[in-house]
Amino acid sequence: MGMRSGKALKLKKGVAKRAVKKVAKPAAKKPLAKAAVAKKAAAKAPAPKVVTKTVTNTVTKTVTTDKNAALRALAQRIVDATVANDEAAMFALYADQVESQEANNPPSVGLHALREKFAAFAAMITDGAFLPRSMAADGKTIIIEWDGRMTLAASGRVAELREIAVHEIENGKIVRERFYYDPALLAP
Repeated sequence: MGMRSGKALKLKKGVAKRAVKKVAKPAAKKPLAKAAVAKKAAAKAPAPKVVTKTVTNTVTKTVTTDKNAALRALAQRIVDATVANDEAAMFALYADQVESQEANNPPSVGLHALREKFAAFAAMITDGAFLPRSMAADGKTIIIEWDGRMTLAASGRVAELREIAVHEIENGKIVRERFYYDPALLAP
């Protein structure tokens, strides 16, 4: 079977309806046990690359390489420090001349400017928490999607904030970061 003169073949109405009915019925799914769910999640995780090298004519050496393992570990440290609201742990992650940009504002440069930015944010809220929604780490970049909830000091209003943080990494430290969110959500 094929196509002639650029026209698609057409099924008779009864045949087409039966074909749609067969496709439209999803197979019944059984609930997965916890072990099966964990196994399925582990199957989705990227497997580390395995490289086999011949060291001599008779000896082979298998080396597992995962170029993003250190970057993912740093991303987890960012998440842990943020969730715990641990400023000392957070500042340890930054390079001395870090460039940090919030929404539409000009970037702050250096650890001193970053400390001032943190202090201004802390003065703007009475309490708050951020939880990670998703995270990606590859090459020299970490991207974290955050869900934040905070009480604004000026009005007492609770603000829900969705934010995307992009961290650029060099030599194991954050050298540049950008935060994307709607600044209007933080207005008193």
